[in-house]
Amino acid sequence: MLKWVLGICIGLFCLGLILEFSFIVGQLLLFLLSLAVLVEIILLYSKKELLNCKRVLPNRLSNGDDNSVQLLLRNNSNLPLKLSIYEDLPVLLQLRIWKIDVELNRQGSQSVSYTVRPTQRGVYTWYNTYIITQVAFLGFAGRKITFENENTISCYPSFEQFKKLPINALVNSYAEMNSTTIRKIGQSLEFEQIKNYVSGDNYRHINWKASAKQGRLMLNQYQEERSQDIYTVIDMGRAMKMPFEQQTLLDYAINGSVALSKAVLDTKDKAGLITFSSKDCTYLPARSEYKHFSVINDTLYNLQTDFLESDFERLYKFVRFKIRQRSLLVIFTNFDSINSLKRNLQYLKAIAQYHLVLVVFFENSEIVKFSNETATTLREIYSKTIGKHFLSQNQLILKELVNAGIQGLITQPHLLSIQAINQYIQIKRKQMI
Repeated sequence: MLKWVLGICIGLFCLGLILEFSFIVGQLLLFLLSLAVLVEIILLYSKKELLNCKRVLPNRLSNGDDNSVQLLLRNNSNLPLKLSIYEDLPVLLQLRIWKIDVELNRQGSQSVSYTVRPTQRGVYTWYNTYIITQVAFLGFAGRKITFENENTISCYPSFEQFKKLPINALVNSYAEMNSTTIRKIGQSLEFEQIKNYVSGDNYRHINWKASAKQGRLMLNQYQEERSQDIYTVIDMGRAMKMPFEQQTLLDYAINGSVALSKAVLDTKDKAGLITFSSKDCTYLPARSEYKHFSVINDTLYNLQTDFLESDFERLYKFVRFKIRQRSLLVIFTNFDSINSLKRNLQYLKAIAQYHLVLVVFFENSEIVKFSNETATTLREIYSKTIGKHFLSQNQLILKELVNAGIQGLITQPHLLSIQAINQYIQIKRKQMI
């Protein structure tokens, strides 16, 4: 408003070169403007604590989701105030321009909310809050007030996704369909009975003491293992560095692992975690206790990598050494082309000899979106053709995996969690593990 009044004054002074009356009006208007600025300065600085401001942050941030932050404002004066709020946001948010305009009634309170979307795990620090205060009915001068509200919180793998995704509905639907099951003979340690040995039975379970007493071969029979081991395996190599919506594929895989681990524990299976890279592998043994979920979550939060080429041979040796019982391994990885798969397919096939393997890899959502648009120029036609060629590579990769006896799943990054859980539920229904 100040610049408009000054502009009018300048115009009146220019017109005063011709009309003397206009010069007098300009002088009067400039005097009134100076008086109004002086009055507003006195009103703004007459009270020491003109305004109170408090920032309220969540206990932790959810990576890749919108997180709400609140500012609690209170006007301690008898004047209506107009506020321009500037937050000193964390560096990791990469927000350079941020401003909120608010009006506060006299002696009034107000809560102002805004959302932030972190795209990296780690520690986020909010610093000061700066507020430019003006009298609402004047607005010619302002008072800058600094509130030292330094807050530090951690950004964990996405937990807000549980409010969006129908994970509980999927798990409950699976539980209802499998509420009445027939007891099957399995290879667990839960003893069932001793029976006569027949051709085709596993000779390793022969009970030699009972056989000596009965004078014929007797066999220990065990119940089916009802709680299977499910391991999420995360590739932390170069191929997982590709970003989508400012978030790497590795972070999408970590968020998907959190969602899948929760679904596994909800279905009473055992959830475990393996990560592998060029240097080493980390391992959390499968557990069925629900408190194990917080251990998985903390481990995923602390994951660090240098994004070098992944070593699938190291993964194979590690799995053979650490996991002795047949399990479902859900491997989150990415392949640039069919050739990158063939370099590592022998190791995946070797793992699949001892475990059920589900390879989850990513489809470029930007290429999918571009390919579905209508081409209007020759350049766009060429670009769409190249894009469809890249998409067809994914289908060739999936076909190679199926031919090798390995389960495969192609998914777009933002659909990873729900599709991985759906595939896991289907594997359970088909009793493949």
